[in-house]
Amino acid sequence: MVRNWFIGLLIFVVAAMAAAFAWYYYASDRTQEEGIEQNTTTTNRIGYAEFETPHADPLLVGKWQNTANTKWYKVYYDDFDDEYRMFWGKEWDEAEDVTEEDLNYHGNGWFRWEKKGKVIREYATMDTRDVPIHHAYKILFSSADSLCYGEEDYLNAVYEFVKAE
Repeated sequence: MVRNWFIGLLIFVVAAMAAAFAWYYYASDRTQEEGIEQNTTTTNRIGYAEFETPHADPLLVGKWQNTANTKWYKVYYDDFDDEYRMFWGKEWDEAEDVTEEDLNYHGNGWFRWEKKGKVIREYATMDTRDVPIHHAYKILFSSADSLCYGEEDYLNAVYEFVKAE
């Protein structure tokens, strides 16, 4: 009697496992057909992953001209640097006899930047090696055509810019 009961229980467990496996296989096959879940990154396939590139604050992106020194320009790009997870920008001062054309690509005059809350952090680069020099500015006012910020460490150093071009 116990032997018949044990065999019946064993047959029931095997049938339940087979039903669960069949349901799982059918459900996963159905979701792939509906496009809910598809594995397109197999190990034997050539391809690449595309990640969404972040975009910079549209109020900052563009060319800015300082109001006190009209020969000082800053440009904030929406060009994202994947390695450092920041955006690129550049600045030059024509009063110091430096023009935009004088800047080597991602060298002196270039900086990486990020905006967190009301603070813009810039990390200046150099021609000889990539040793970032940090500057932090607290935004006091920002609109589509004007920008005013002060140095985070020296509050009486305030800079005002207007959109150029």
